Amino acid sequence: MSDWMLFAIKPSSYISSLCYSVFRLEPYSGCSYGCIYCYARWYRWSKPLVNPGKLLGLWKRVARSLQKSLNPPIYFRLSTLSEPFQENIEIQRVISLEMMRIALRYEVPLVVNTKSLLVTRSPWLDVVLRLADKRLVLIQYSLTTINEYHRVKLEPHAPPSWRRLEAIEYLREHDVPVVARIQPLIPGIEEEQLETARQALEHGAQGLITESIRETKEGLQEIAKIIGISPGDYMKIVQWEPYQFIEVDYMKPLLHPDIGWRARIFRKLETIARTYGKPLTLCKEGVWKEYSRPGFDCCQFWHTRSYYALRKTLHEYLSDKIRPYITAKILDKNDYTNYPKIIRRPLKLHHNKLEKIVEQKEKLSKLVVDGPI
Repeated sequence: MSDWMLFAIKPSSYISSLCYSVFRLEPYSGCSYGCIYCYARWYRWSKPLVNPGKLLGLWKRVARSLQKSLNPPIYFRLSTLSEPFQENIEIQRVISLEMMRIALRYEVPLVVNTKSLLVTRSPWLDVVLRLADKRLVLIQYSLTTINEYHRVKLEPHAPPSWRRLEAIEYLREHDVPVVARIQPLIPGIEEEQLETARQALEHGAQGLITESIRETKEGLQEIAKIIGISPGDYMKIVQWEPYQFIEVDYMKPLLHPDIGWRARIFRKLETIARTYGKPLTLCKEGVWKEYSRPGFDCCQFWHTRSYYALRKTLHEYLSDKIRPYITAKILDKNDYTNYPKIIRRPLKLHHNKLEKIVEQKEKLSKLVVDGPI
């Protein structure tokens, strides 16, 4: 495997079209939280691709080369396939801690996606605070529901949601930028998820990010049992649509809720966010005219108040109006040459994939929602 694949997501129709940063840090190959809805289980490696020492050495080399780049830094996501702060592993191995220390030393920005409480404990908190002082970190706390009965069934080994809400409040009291990811949106528990969003904002979250569930039919039927609906009835409460553009031989087809259901819950979440004067962004849900903000990344890294680089997405391709108070540099293809090869190559690959998608009407029709639903 090429080294760049350790630090970048492979090109795909959704990622190449919609993600402003395709760079990642994956400290662990598995996840002990056991969330039954987790999409990452289809993409994880069965064992680490490299040993931790080599991984940290490669990350140090990448971070050092990025510091010398002529362009603003691009943020990395820690992480995309597993919980980076799994208590039963991270306390002993501290790989995520070392990754953050390297990012701090070489001033590489991080988006930290977590359910864990370790980021509120020393020594992890110490590094997070120093990153925040340098405007190099955004914490994204993932929350599914504040209904503890459902939470335990859906996320059996993750910390209670109320503890995560306390962590949001604690980090905001220490001036760490924090947003809440309300995900995955699950038909049948919408009201408790809306209340979860309210509670996250009450506890200081600076914005909401959301995405709907994508699951196999069998996975959805298991979720139905957890939330007290018969599997047969559950498959009828909404229309389930294919998520993938094409079927993949090694994967069962993935489904997600129909566009009408998603539109209704997105509007409710946006109403809640506006009540608190906070933004709502959508993750891998396509380009919705109501929510698209060209030049503003859906990860909401702008809360760091730093200047950083973003790759061009379908949002920018479809809009000639990028707001003048943009907080980031949108990279042009010519800008890629200013980055080291390990960064430049995935940028080019995703750019080429995006350019092909722009020319494919069938894919665009699936990715773009022109008006209200």
